[in-house]
Amino acid sequence: MARLIAGVGRDVDAKAFVSGKDGVQWISSLDPLFAEVVKLGDFDGEAGKSLVVYGSRLARRAVLAGAGDEEWYGWVEALRIGVAAAVRAVVGLKNVKSVAVSVEPRLVERALGEGGGSEWVYEQAMVAGDMAAYRFVLKKEDEGGGLEEIVFPEAPSASAGSAEAIALGVKLARDVANMPASRMNPEGIEEEARRIAGKYGLTLRVLHRGELESLGMGGVLAVGMGSSVEPRLIVLEYDGGGPSLAVVGKTVTFDSGGLDIKPSQAMLEMKYDKSGGAAALGAAVAAALLKLPVKLTVLLPAVENMPSGSSYKPLDVIEMYNGLRVEVGNTDAEGRLTLADALAYAAEKYKPKALLDLATLTGAAVIALGNHAAALMSNNEELARLVEKAAWRAGEPVWKLPMWKVYGKQLESKVADINNIGGRAAGPITAAKFLEKFVGETPWVHLDIAGVAWVQEKGPWKPYYQQGATGWGVRTIIEAARLLAA
Repeated sequence: MARLIAGVGRDVDAKAFVSGKDGVQWISSLDPLFAEVVKLGDFDGEAGKSLVVYGSRLARRAVLAGAGDEEWYGWVEALRIGVAAAVRAVVGLKNVKSVAVSVEPRLVERALGEGGGSEWVYEQAMVAGDMAAYRFVLKKEDEGGGLEEIVFPEAPSASAGSAEAIALGVKLARDVANMPASRMNPEGIEEEARRIAGKYGLTLRVLHRGELESLGMGGVLAVGMGSSVEPRLIVLEYDGGGPSLAVVGKTVTFDSGGLDIKPSQAMLEMKYDKSGGAAALGAAVAAALLKLPVKLTVLLPAVENMPSGSSYKPLDVIEMYNGLRVEVGNTDAEGRLTLADALAYAAEKYKPKALLDLATLTGAAVIALGNHAAALMSNNEELARLVEKAAWRAGEPVWKLPMWKVYGKQLESKVADINNIGGRAAGPITAAKFLEKFVGETPWVHLDIAGVAWVQEKGPWKPYYQQGATGWGVRTIIEAARLLAA
C-alpha cells in the first residue's frame, strides 16, 4: 500500500488538485494554464473525471480531478471520489512514485458539514486515495512498482495514522478475496489468521473437525464434506475494552455449488465467496491498529463447497449447533448453513452487545439492488439504524429490507424444523429469515454483499475500485464499532 502523509514541504513527482463541479474557479485561480483548460471546457469538475496537464508552474505533472457534487451519496463521498480519481490518473503515469493531493477548501467545508470533524474527513479522503492505488499482482514481472506515497498537504497530522490503519485493513481484505482458491483455501485462511494474530496481538482459536463434531456444528461440517481440505471455524479476538461486537464473515473459499453444481461460467467468480470473511479479517487488523475501545470477535467458518463422493446431498437433514434440524433443499445454499452455526456459537459463547454478519449470500440481492448497495436485514431496529448510519458514513451504502414473519413460512419443511431454501421469491429475505433462527435474542444485522464485494459487469463504479475485490465491509465495521463505542 502507499504511505499516507499529512503535511507540506515534501518533494513529489506529481501534484493533483480536486474540486467539485461548482469549484472549477478555484482550479482556475491556481494557474493561468488551468484557467485556460477550464475555459476550453476540458475540465468541468464532474465526478470521477481527471485530466493530466503538463507545463504548469506548480508541477511538471499536474492532475485536475473532479468530485462532482453530493449526488453520489453526499459530500464526503464526493471528496472520496475526487481524490480517488486523482490518484488513479497518477497511477497511470510512468515513473511516478509520489503525489501531493490538494482539495478545494469549499469541498472540504461541505464534507465537514456532514459531521465527523476535519481529522475524520481527511482520514476518509486518504483511505480512498490508497484504495485507488491498490494493485493485486501475482505475475512476477509486475511485482514491485506502484505508487509509494500520497501526501495531503492540508490534512491534520492525526489523519494519516488512522487512515493507514483502515487502508491496511481494506488492502488485506482485497488481497484475501482476490487470492485464487488454490492458495487461499480453508487452510490458507487459517495460516493468514495466524499471521495476523501474531503480528497485531490478537487472540486466535481454531476449531478443527474433531471439535466441530463434538460441538455439533452440522452446517459447517456438511458443507465442507466434499472437499479434500477440511473445514474449520477460525475465531480472532481483539480486546480494547468497551462494548462487545461479534462479526461473522462468510468464508466459502470456493463455491462450486456442491452436488447442485453451478454452470461453469457462474463458477468463474466464486473465489470471491470468501469476501465476507476477508472483510472481517481486515476489520480486525484495522481495529487493533486504531486501538478502538471495543471488544471485537471475528468468526470465520472456512469451507470449500465441492462435489465429490463424500459431499452432502439434496434432501439430507442436518442437525445444527443450536439443535435445529435443517432439510437441505439445495446444496448451493451453503453459506447460510455455515453462517448459522457460527452465529449461534457467537451468540451463546460471547454474548455480544451487537452481532453482525457479512456474506455474499444471494444472487437475488444483486437483482434487487444491483451493484451499488448491500441489503440489510435485522431483528433489532436500534442496531439496524446504527449499522445503516455506519455504512453510509463509510461510503458503503445499504438498503433495509423487511423481515416480516410471513417470509419465514417459505422455509417450512415437512421432515425437519426448517428448509435451507425458500424459493426464488424474496431470496435475500428468506435467507435472512433462515439465519434469524440461529441468533436468539441477540441484536443482529445481516448484510448481503453479493452485489458489492467485487467489481462486476454493472458495477460498483467508483474510482477507488478496480477489477476484482472491493474490500466492502471493512470501513462499515470500523464505523459501526466507533458508533457502538460512542
